Amino acid sequence: MRNKNESNKLAKECIVTALIELMKVQDYNSITITDLAKKAGVSRMAYYRNYTSKEDIINKFADDVGASIHEKLSLLMPKADVFDYYYELFSQLGDYSDLVLTAYDGGLGELIHSQITKNMALTFPPLGNSAADLYRHVYLAGAFYNIFIEWLRGGRRESVSEMAQLCCSFSCEGCRLTFGKGVINHE
Repeated sequence: MRNKNESNKLAKECIVTALIELMKVQDYNSITITDLAKKAGVSRMAYYRNYTSKEDIINKFADDVGASIHEKLSLLMPKADVFDYYYELFSQLGDYSDLVLTAYDGGLGELIHSQITKNMALTFPPLGNSAADLYRHVYLAGAFYNIFIEWLRGGRRESVSEMAQLCCSFSCEGCRLTFGKGVINHE
């Protein structure tokens, strides 16, 4: 049983890598399961034993990354704070910048955003039924998604620590709008 699990894990890794490599040279929508299996060096049966679609590959991969981030944060608890959370997000997701940018450039931004929103809901579950409770994770996910993509597209010039600090400060600032010389504060 152990060898079968290791074999499935290796097949999954090969399939994810194959998808990334194919997306670099080919439009995502034109990639076939046959292309994936061939590039990964696995049979179609091995592919279907692990995945149901190309989106399934990305979704399961994102679920694994999200679980890893949550696991790492749980080890930091109860000392973890908002900075630690953003630090782990940028640190671990930054390790997958190649995949994220390839997926984003391939028109899969909504899939990435959806996964970030799903994981934010796990981290910041609604505490009640108020509008704030229901929309908190959606707001945080949208803000993080946009900042993260811009950071990746800019070549990750700022450090993980700088990005975590920026997100903390943005979260604490509230909503400030500047019109001309005056500032309208909506806190």
